[in-house]
Amino acid sequence: MKLSDIVTQVPCKYGAPMGRLNVGKQPVTITSGPNNRIVKKHQTKVYEKRVPLIDGYDGGGAYWGYPNNLRVRFTKDLSYIEYFRAN
Repeated sequence: MKLSDIVTQVPCKYGAPMGRLNVGKQPVTITSGPNNRIVKKHQTKVYEKRVPLIDGYDGGGAYWGYPNNLRVRFTKDLSYIEYFRAN
C-alpha cells in the first residue's frame, strides 16, 4: 500500500483544509465462549507510516503545520485511518 492511497488530493479550489479527518475506529474482534466468557481477542493488522510534510503540507495538499512528525495508522482496507503526531 502506497502512502498516496491514504493521503489523497484534497478537493478544494482555494486554500487548504487544516488536517484530515480520521476514519473509523481501531478494529477489535472478540470471540465469546461458554457463559459469554472471552475466549479469543483478535486484532486486525494495523499499519503505521510517516507522512512527510513540505512547508507544513502533506502530499495531498492538506495543511498540518509544524513540527514535521506526522504519522498515520491504517488497515489495508482503509476502514480505519488515524493521523497523529509522534513524540
